[in-house]
Amino acid sequence: MELPHYIVVEGPIGVGKTTLVERLSDRLQTRKVLEIFEENPFLPRFYEDRARYAFQTEMFFLLSRYRQQVELAQQDLFARYTLSDYLFVKTRLFATLTLSDDELALYDRVYVLLEAQVPRPDLVIYLHTSVDVLLERIERRGRAMERAIEPGYLQSLCEVYASYFRDYDETPLLTVDAGAFNFAEDEAALDALVEAIRGMRGRRGHLVGSAFHP
Repeated sequence: MELPHYIVVEGPIGVGKTTLVERLSDRLQTRKVLEIFEENPFLPRFYEDRARYAFQTEMFFLLSRYRQQVELAQQDLFARYTLSDYLFVKTRLFATLTLSDDELALYDRVYVLLEAQVPRPDLVIYLHTSVDVLLERIERRGRAMERAIEPGYLQSLCEVYASYFRDYDETPLLTVDAGAFNFAEDEAALDALVEAIRGMRGRRGHLVGSAFHP
């Protein structure tokens, strides 16, 4: 069966988005579009003092991701399969957590103008798991800037993602219990996901353990 041409993997910090995109891209021989978080000069300071550096951090991410998405749209998106490790709305999901009401109002004025020009994926894969699993994975990958991430912040982020995808209907959505899989090392887990992608028939699908529910 033909794969969706443009697939996006989303989920909270530490859930394994980039690892999965890397592995899937190698398996399916697709082009990759990866978030370049390292170029944000405000991010390390944000984790130390969120209130002070939130607006600069979120605006930088918004403009950086927009530039990347515009470059993608200018290419022939359907000439080859593409995998990305973020959905553009991610910028706003984080902003709702980190910005004050006044800052968010200003942010939204820019976001609405940019979002209309961003290409829409053919399938979104939403990875979710518990905060304990996220913290363990964040610790294991050992990024210095992430050591200050608090469990409460991660819990809030998980709730924002869950709320957003609960009513999501813009594209087909495959929800995956990421805590049940080791996509980095387990070929059978990757096989199960590829079969679930190929098995999508409607707007919603769920992969829990090895069971796919279309």
